[in-house]
Amino acid sequence: MRHSKPSSHLSICTSSFHRPEAQKIFDKYCHNFVMRLKKEDAIKMFTSDFKLSEKQAELMFDIYDIDKNGQLSQWEFKQFYTNLGEFAPELFEAFEKLKSGSNEEGEFEKAWDVLKTVKNASGEVTKDADLESLIKAAVGEEKKMDFGKFMNLFSRIKQSRS
Repeated sequence: MRHSKPSSHLSICTSSFHRPEAQKIFDKYCHNFVMRLKKEDAIKMFTSDFKLSEKQAELMFDIYDIDKNGQLSQWEFKQFYTNLGEFAPELFEAFEKLKSGSNEEGEFEKAWDVLKTVKNASGEVTKDADLESLIKAAVGEEKKMDFGKFMNLFSRIKQSRS
């Protein structure tokens, strides 16, 4: 019986990622062909490969561990990578500019100044009218923007092409 060698292009954890760089990052932290990362491995990945602080990495883990089982599945990582990926440090830097005081919420008026310089997937800044609509929808009637709202808005801008 003849045994064939495993193909060199197959990933350790097998995946349907469309971005090979994302799969390579995830695979570095997989153990024993398990397609989930323990929290400590996920934190290490966020700090090493995405240049986040320990606190930022913990927050990303808490947000993207969608099923709250203490592990980051390949699907959950794909959500992170698709929404933020390499832009995660920029997200935290932009939110830091937005924060007002110590209440972790940014004022509506500051959002414009911070987000008008964020470039989208085409490398352009968002048009004023579009940015205004996005901000108004994100902050709602409270005129406040917490981290969750800001992250959603930031990732929408980064993914847009217009």
